[in-house]
Amino acid sequence: MMIGLRVLCFAGTYALALGCDLTRFFLQTRRGWHLSVALTALGWLVQGAYLANLTIQTHHIPVTTLFESLLVLSWILTAIDLYLTLHARKPTAIGLFILPTVIAILMIAEFARSTSTWNWSQWNDRVRFWGITHGFFLLLGAAATCVAFVSGLMYMKQSNKLKHKKPPRFGVVLPSLEQSERWNRWAITIAFPLLTFGLLIGMILNVAARGEAGRPIAWTDPKILSASAMWFVFAVLIHARFRPAMRGRRVVALTMIAFAFLVFTWSITLILPSEHDGPKSRDKESRNSHSLNRLKTDVDSFAFIFRSSDDSKILVESIVQGGRS
Repeated sequence: MMIGLRVLCFAGTYALALGCDLTRFFLQTRRGWHLSVALTALGWLVQGAYLANLTIQTHHIPVTTLFESLLVLSWILTAIDLYLTLHARKPTAIGLFILPTVIAILMIAEFARSTSTWNWSQWNDRVRFWGITHGFFLLLGAAATCVAFVSGLMYMKQSNKLKHKKPPRFGVVLPSLEQSERWNRWAITIAFPLLTFGLLIGMILNVAARGEAGRPIAWTDPKILSASAMWFVFAVLIHARFRPAMRGRRVVALTMIAFAFLVFTWSITLILPSEHDGPKSRDKESRNSHSLNRLKTDVDSFAFIFRSSDDSKILVESIVQGGRS
C-alpha cells in the first residue's frame, strides 16, 4: 500500500506539472512554464529517492521485473524532458508531449506491479549479471525509442501547423522541424544497437538456461516472437533513417510503428501467457494450491463446529429433560 502511495505521489506531481504547462494555452505568461519545470524536477527527485530506496532493499538494480523497469524508464524520460526543456532556446512545450508518456508508463507500471520476470537469484553470479545487463540494455533502448516517438509527435504537430499556416497558440512554442527531426534521428540511431545487444544477450541466456537450474523459453513463445518482430521493424527503421528519400514524415511514420511494437512486446505478458514469466506462473500455482488447501481446512473446521453444535444441543436437551424428570 505504501509503495502505491509513493508511486501515486510522484505521478501526481507530474500530472500537476503537466497541468501547469497546459495553462499556457490560456494565459500568456511564463509562470506556468517555470512552475511546470519546478514540479517536474521535484517529482523526478522524489522518484529517484524511491528508486534508490528500492535498490537498497532489493540489493540489485531495479530492472528485474516489469514494474521496476517501467519505473526506471519513466525516470529516465523525465530526466530527458528536463534536459531538453532547460537547454531549449525558448520556453518550448516539450513537457506537453513527454509528461503524458511518463504518466501513462507509471499507470501501466502500477497495473503490472505483480508481474515478474525471471528470478535471477536462482542463477549463478555470472548469469545473474548478464540477466541484469540484458534488462538494462532493453531499458535504455526503450527510453531512446520513447524519445524518438515523442520527437516524431512534435515533428508531425509542427509540420501540420506550418502546412496550414497556424500561428503559435497563446505563446506555446514547439521545437523546429529541424530540431525535432534531429532528435528523432539520434534517438533511432541509439535505440537500435541497444535493443539489438539486449535481445542478443537474452537469446544467449536462453540457450545457457539448458545447462542451469531453470528451463529455457521456447523459441515460439509470444515474448520471443514479438521481440523478433520488433527488432525487424527497427531494422527497417534504421535503414530508412540513412536514406535521404525517406526523411521527414515517412521516418516519423515508421517510428510510430516501431514504438507500437515496443509497447506490445513489453506488455504482451499482461495479455498472453508466456514462459518469460515462468517463476510468477509457478508461484501463482503454488498460491492457488495453498488457497485450496486452506479452504478445505476451513470447510472441515466449519463442519466440525456444526457437528459439535448439534452434539452439544442434544446433550443440553438431554440434561434439561433429565432435570425436569
